[in-house]
Formats: sequence, structure tokens, C-alpha cells
Amino acid sequence: MPLVNANERTPLIQPSQKPNIKKTIHIYGTTIGFLFLFSLVIHWYRTCLPTPLSDVQAKMVNDFSGIHAYNEYLSHFVAPHSANTRENGVMRDWIASVATSLQEDAISRGLEIDVVGNDPSKDVFAQDWFTPNEHWFIESRNVMIRLHGQSGRDEALLINAHYDSVPTSNGVTDNGMGVVTTIELLRYFIQNPPRHTIIFLLNNFEEGGLIGAKSFIKHPWYPSVKLFINLEGAGAGGRALMFRCSNLNAVKKLANSNAAFKHASPLGNDMFKAQLLKSDTDYSIFTETGVPGLDIAFYAPRSHYHTPLDNLANTTPEALQHMGQLALAAVKGIANSDDMLETPKEQESFIYFDILGRFMFAYSLTTFQIINMLALLAVPGTSIYMSMRQNQGKTTSEVLLEKLELTAQGLLAVFSALILMILLTVIAVYSMSLINPSMTYGDVYGAAIYCFVTAFLGLQLSQLILPKKLKQTLVSTDAAWYGLMAFWWIFVAFSSFAGSKGVAGLCFAVYVLAFNSSSVLLHNLLPSTQKFRSPFIFFLQTLVPFVFLLEIDLLVMDAMRHATADGTPEIAVYILIALPLILIAIHFLPWIYVAGNQRQSTLGALVAFVFIFTICSALQPFNGTWSPNKLVFSQIYNAGEALATVTVFTATGVQSTLKAALPAHEYSTMQCEPFKKFLTRCTYQTDLLPKYGSNATLGEVELSEVLKICDDFKCKSTATYKSKNSLMCRLYFDPIENQPIQQAWVNDEEIKSQNISAILSYVDRYEQEVTFSVEYPVTAPEPKATLGCFYDEWIHHEIPAFTTLRDNLPGHAVLLIRGQGLALVNYMNVTL
Repeated sequence: MPLVNANERTPLIQPSQKPNIKKTIHIYGTTIGFLFLFSLVIHWYRTCLPTPLSDVQAKMVNDFSGIHAYNEYLSHFVAPHSANTRENGVMRDWIASVATSLQEDAISRGLEIDVVGNDPSKDVFAQDWFTPNEHWFIESRNVMIRLHGQSGRDEALLINAHYDSVPTSNGVTDNGMGVVTTIELLRYFIQNPPRHTIIFLLNNFEEGGLIGAKSFIKHPWYPSVKLFINLEGAGAGGRALMFRCSNLNAVKKLANSNAAFKHASPLGNDMFKAQLLKSDTDYSIFTETGVPGLDIAFYAPRSHYHTPLDNLANTTPEALQHMGQLALAAVKGIANSDDMLETPKEQESFIYFDILGRFMFAYSLTTFQIINMLALLAVPGTSIYMSMRQNQGKTTSEVLLEKLELTAQGLLAVFSALILMILLTVIAVYSMSLINPSMTYGDVYGAAIYCFVTAFLGLQLSQLILPKKLKQTLVSTDAAWYGLMAFWWIFVAFSSFAGSKGVAGLCFAVYVLAFNSSSVLLHNLLPSTQKFRSPFIFFLQTLVPFVFLLEIDLLVMDAMRHATADGTPEIAVYILIALPLILIAIHFLPWIYVAGNQRQSTLGALVAFVFIFTICSALQPFNGTWSPNKLVFSQIYNAGEALATVTVFTATGVQSTLKAALPAHEYSTMQCEPFKKFLTRCTYQTDLLPKYGSNATLGEVELSEVLKICDDFKCKSTATYKSKNSLMCRLYFDPIENQPIQQAWVNDEEIKSQNISAILSYVDRYEQEVTFSVEYPVTAPEPKATLGCFYDEWIHHEIPAFTTLRDNLPGHAVLLIRGQGLALVNYMNVTL
């Protein structure tokens, strides 16, 4: 039986019968031009933020007052306040004073409320922050408030935000916005008492190991927590995203609320699982104990994350209003519900996403699999039914065989296109990463256009090199449309498999399949004389999938463009950007045959590729506004020596940047090496010594004599130290000369481990005595250790190597640190 005969109906859209370059230009210009303009509209529409509300306006509509939170609370975040600074204590005391003031208001309203402004908790944690097998002794600076609910039950919802910053940032977004949102929520629920108890945790020392959350899970209040909401910041404003969650019922309450501009995506969770995002939040600590919750955070621009650019000038009351109204909607839905008390402990996987910030959907994986299964059955079933209606006198088996052959050939064309598009894109982006490293960092939209043009060129080339007979089939039948439907059918099947493994990021596939299938179905329903038949089919087949896929791509671009500075490989960023664009471009496959003139179209795509490639090759990867190069700084100094060692690392540009910033005598000592696979680390020597380790501050650290007590089997050595200007000091055991240390104490808190490499203590007051003890076999040599302290205060020139380098950097670079410890001063060697 011939594949195509005289009775075969005309293809879905009539292709060009004669070469007509004007028609080709018209089709490509109209479709691509429209989608480009439409993408600009989508970008604008999805990034709209709510109008910040004053107190009066918020009370009228029962919503969050962003203006009050911004003016009264966020305005206090004007200086770095990392855990090891005096400003940290000032921030803790201010938060405690606000909580006490609100407590008075609550009591006056007859509410029961508890405030802990000076947490006495002391804990020991195993850490691997500075070296493997560290053990940290921590005195808590958490501030906790418990507002008892009207139900009288003990079960509680936890709202958590950390208030400490990194030393190099005022911490306005990370995490002042989360802190003031939490405080404003406390104020709201005092005025509008909740049904169930809410615990408000403002924790300290998140930066550097999530310490505050780890302390709280040992607190007597924690067993009552049934759910939590974590508020975080990893950018500098914009929209807040619910990017991780583990309780469907709680998410449904947010999805069904009247919150404006809801924003949620499972991609954040998938990226964390794939370790593409090199950071973590308190969410992980709480979920590890079996408590489910929501993780809401700002995420763009990540270039401002942990830098001096995370300040009041780079955020807005609109951004704060967005996080606040999102969090308030979730808290109201949870804390005022009856089913919160029946929250299961297990972590749930489910589907959640928004469309353009206006609609939010949340449903179980079971529902997801049912939707997919219905689609997988409905599409071929409908296709068979419609084919039999138009059998033109053929038997059912003849019709099915014919359509199956057409679909197979169309699918061959689709997969040929995908393979060549992916191959060409990988070659193109790898070449660009060598020619212009970090181009995605500085101009991610240029990178997206580059990826799309490359994919489109691959699409054109793939169809140009197909066998002549197959191309004739694609021109004269609907094989391309059937193949595209079959491809998305397979994609939905793969999406179902991924969903069974807890990966929810492919949930869009079933909707793309639905609209592709509907466009073919409507061809059979709309009369061929319908004037707007072709544009209508194009819009139905392309626009809704375009919205889904472009939403994913824009989210990836915002979240990942600056992740390379944290060690994410740029090729991974390119791939994440390119994949949705390839799936968008594949929808043009049938229209290639409608437009005709494939050779000229391919040549045009090649010219466009060369043009975009040339532009992208010359783009500057860094700038002083949206995308500065982030250089991570640290300094180590051995007290008494003439020079200190500075370490600086980032993804690209560190050597050239330091060459422009350092004096010749420092630059001449610089040595660079690869670091953590995708970063470059440089070290150099400087005579700019930390203030507290220089001769100007003798007696900075005082150490008592070592008291040694032995019996027949073991010895125990004890000493006490105190530091005038550091809350965080460390006893580091020499890994070469010592036998493994397995038991130690800090202020009577016992530490046991197979190999204790270091003991770090963080205390609440300066010049506070810290007593440490080490036990070892009597036959072992006396342990040797180095006592040093960390310093993070620099705004009064306490760390001149930092401030001098910062001031000398070119305008397209910023200096920062992740966590704690801008400078480490090793004061003395100790024999125990």
C-alpha cells in the first residue's frame, strides 16, 4: 500500500507549492517576531509586584503592611551584623526589644505570649566548615516568641528567619526582609489572634552552618512544632518564590488564598537535589527532623547575595510586600485551620507551580499520574477516532497503519531535529564558554538569544539533510504534526516516570501535549475556508506551551545566571537555559514545511547565528550594577610574623582583577590554582595585618597555664582563654604530630568523636572565659594545638587588607565572604 495516495487529505496547513521567498519571510518574520514581542510582555507581566500597603490600607483589606515593615523595621539594617560582631549583639537586642514591646500589646489584649530575648541554650555541633571533623560549642543568641492560639492546643506553626548577615553585607535581603516579615506577622496576629499557636523564631548564626536552627531543634518548644515556614533571601528583592515544600495541604492553602502574585516552582527543589545551587537554608534542618514546611526566598539577582550591594538601595517596599503577603496568606490558611493538627510527619512530594504569577496550582503526585495517564490514553484514542471518521472508504487497519507510518516518519524527523539541535547547542555553548567565560553571568538574555538561534539553526539543518523521500512525505502530509504529538506523548510518559522518583519539574509536559493535540484536532473541526484558521492553529499549538516553557527559562535565568561565582559550572547554566528554548524551537518543525525555501531559511539562520555569536563573543561578563564579579576573601595571619596570607577565589577573572588592584610587591607573591573544579583560587602575601593580631593590640587573647592531671591510663589537660575582640576562637589540633583526639570538653560540654580536628567556641560576651579540656592516653605524646580567633569587623579598618583591596578593585568587582571568618589570627601554639 503506498504511504500517500490520491485520497490522502491535504496536510494540516497547506505548504508552499512553489518557491516564494516573500511568503517564507512573512511566515518566519510574523511567527518569530510575534513570539519575541510576546516574550517581552510575559517578562514584564510576570515580574509585576504588589503595591505596598500602609497600616490603614492593610487593615482595610486584612493584608500585610509592607510600608510599616519597611519604614519601622527594615530601616534598621544599615550595617553588617554577622555572628562574630558587636553589631550582631545590637541587632539581637533590638529584635528582643521589639518583641517585648509587642508582648505588652498582646498582654493588653488578653493574649498569652512568651518572649525569650536572651536564650541561655548551649550546644555542641559537629561541623566541617573550616576543616573536617570540627566540633563547635555555641551559646545561642536566638530570639523566640510564642503566641498561644485560641484553641488552647500545644501544637504550633513555626515561622523562622535568621537575622545574622555575612560580614560583607548589611543583610537587607539576606535576611532582613525575612526578619521584618516575621516581626510584622507577629504584629498582625496579635491584632488578629490565630486559632492555633504560632512560634516566631529569629535565629542567629545561620551563615556558617545553619547553627541557629540546629540550636532550636533542641529547645523545649520544638516538639510542639507541626509545620514551619522558612523565610530567606538569596538575591536582592524582586519576587519571593516558594521553591521548596514538603506538605501538600499547606501549599494548597497558599494556592487557594487571595494572595496576589503567587510565585512557586518545583525547579528550586530539583536544583538543590542536583546540587546546582551551592547553598542551603534552615529548611533542611527542620525537615531532617521530620517536620514538613515551606521555604520562601528571594532569588534574584544572586550577584548581590552576600555582597555590599545587599542594601536598602537595592530593594523596594514592593518586594517586601510580595514576601509579606505571600507568607501571611500561607500562615492564615495554616494557623486558622483545623487540619493543621493532623499534619503527617513524612515529607511529601507533589506538584506545585504558578502561571505568570496570577494562578497557582498544587496537587498530589497521584493526581499528576492520573492526569498523565488520561492524556496518554486520550491522545491516541482521539487520533484513532478522528482517523476512522475520515477513512475515505479504507478499512480500519489500513487507516491505522497509514497513520502509524506517518507518525513514525514524523517522529523520525522530530528526533533528528532534537539530536542535531542538542549537538549544535552543546558545541556552541562550549565554544562560547571558552571564548567568553562567564558571559551568562553578565548578559543572560544575550545567552538565551544565542541558545535559541543555535537551536533554530540546528532545526533548519536537521530538516535540510533529511532523505528526499522523507522530506516529500513531510511536505505533502501531516506527518510532522503527528510526529510532534508523538514526541510530547513520549515526553509525558518520561515525566510520569520522573514524577515517580520525586522529580516534579517536568509537570509542564502534559499541558504542552494537550495544546499540541488540540491544534491538530481543531483542524478537523474548523472548515478549510476559515480565514483565521492558520493563525489560530499556530497560536493554539505554540502560545500556551511557549508560556509554560518561557516561564521555566526566565526562572532559570534569574536563579542560575550568577551561580557560577559559587562554583556551578557555566556549561550547566547554559544547558538549563537552552533546554526549554530547544523545546520551544521544536514547535516550528511543521512550519518549516509551510514556509518552504529550506535552503534560504537555513542560510538565514546561519547568518543570524554568526551575527549573534560575534556579539556575544564581545560582551563583557561583568559590570558594576547588576552583575559584578564576586571575589571571595579570607586572610590568615600567624601573630608575630611580618606578613599575612590572603586568599581570593571566584569562577573567572580573579587573576586579571587582582593584577589591577594589588601593589606590585603583593602581586609578585601571588599564586593561583584550580579550586573545587570550577573556581580559581589565588593567594598572596601582604604586610597589611589584622588590627587585633598586630603589636598595637598586645594581650588580645589571654591563656591560662595548662593544668594536667593523669592517672594510670589517661591524662586530662585543661586551660582557659578569653578574647577581647572576638566571640569565636578555635583550638586546632596538629594533624601530623597528634594521635587522634577522641574526647574533649568546652565549658563542661562533652565532645566525643573518632577524630576531633578542632574545637571552635562561640560565646555571647567579649572577654568571656572559655575553658577547654582534652583527654588522651597516658602513653600518647602530649597533644599540640594552635589557638586562634576569627575576626569579621572591618568597617573601622580592623582588617586593612580587606578594606584596601575592596577600595582598589575595579568597578565591576565586589569583595565578599560566605559564612564567617574574614580574618583568622593564630596567636599561639599550645602543648596540652
